[in-house]
Amino acid sequence: MGHAHAMDHKIENPGRLRASGFMTGLFSFFILLGLVSFFVLFSIDQKHAWSAVLRSHFYFLAISMTALFFVVIQWVTTSMWSSPVRRIAEGFTAYIPFILVSTLLVFAGSKSLFMWLDPAHTHGDHVIEGKLGYLNMTFFSIRTLVAVLGWAFFANKIVGASLNTDNGADYKAAYESNRKWGVGFLVFFAITFSMGAFDQLMSLDPHFFSTMFGVYTFAGAYQTFFAMLAIVVILMKRSGYLSKVVNENHIHDIAKLMFAFTVFWAYTGFSQYMLIWYANLPEETGYFLLRFNEGWTPWTISLFVGKFLLPFFLLLPRGNKRSEEIVFLTACWILVTEYFDLNWMIQPQIFEAGPRFHVADIGIWLGFFGVFGMLVSRFYRKNNVLAIRDPYLPDSVFHHHI
Repeated sequence: MGHAHAMDHKIENPGRLRASGFMTGLFSFFILLGLVSFFVLFSIDQKHAWSAVLRSHFYFLAISMTALFFVVIQWVTTSMWSSPVRRIAEGFTAYIPFILVSTLLVFAGSKSLFMWLDPAHTHGDHVIEGKLGYLNMTFFSIRTLVAVLGWAFFANKIVGASLNTDNGADYKAAYESNRKWGVGFLVFFAITFSMGAFDQLMSLDPHFFSTMFGVYTFAGAYQTFFAMLAIVVILMKRSGYLSKVVNENHIHDIAKLMFAFTVFWAYTGFSQYMLIWYANLPEETGYFLLRFNEGWTPWTISLFVGKFLLPFFLLLPRGNKRSEEIVFLTACWILVTEYFDLNWMIQPQIFEAGPRFHVADIGIWLGFFGVFGMLVSRFYRKNNVLAIRDPYLPDSVFHHHI
């Protein structure tokens, strides 16, 4: 519908998320379970425990950071369609300050994770020795902390300006501010997120290098963000908070993006593999040879089927992308496959014979999920779940696909 016609409709403010003792208690239980699971696994196998921490750390780091990336894109492009769901995505950024805590946990377990910190592995290895100017704990800590603090700064600046509009701040001024800071963030994000993927995931095998690794990691993370966004938006809609502003067209839009990054993840994964296979350089092929050995081959094949083929065919039909039930279930499945993907990037360097799994692995992930859920739900309780003063909101609510 046209802007003038849409503005004739008054949109009711759904307000803030109501406090729920059950949800708070559930997230608190998950956090406690995560702590207990870590100490149980640590007592059994320290390397396994720290690898589980790294996996969960990067899992929620990726979701919260790609959420901020999504939010910035909406401000910079003055997107209309996303107005009813942008505040939901902004809520995911409430986790970003906790990344500092989880980063310190990774630092604590770094000697169990990164072989370039072990002189027994680096001494006499000319490839690793040539990289020690970059791969050393001092420089690793400095650049990682600079990235995390920068992310927190941009999140506070950009999301803060958005929240201020609910309290009467001038929307045009907020737009100009977020456009300016957003462009700076996009450059900072491109550099620091790729750096984080190189440092915390790729450097687990210090011999390996791939210029596509950062893009591959981003594609999987962004796919997972849209899955998480779809789940929360559908739950909010069914709970009545967004029932009058989110319709099947918005679900369709989110599902299309989830589908697009399912394809993009597969494209980057195949491109990375194909180029390394074609070049056939020993320092590159070892990474994939390890993942196609006897113990890891089933995991590699399952990842391709589960993270690409299944969601691809589920989301391919237009009707499926407009079905809340199918989108919700597919999104939940994608959250599971991202866990598999991160494990595929992390564990083979530590356990070459094949994947190691303990029920405490799930407990540690639930602990991080508890923190994520606690911080995000608190954001929704403190702030409106809808950016009610967004001038594009009426057009988005009443728009339709031709």
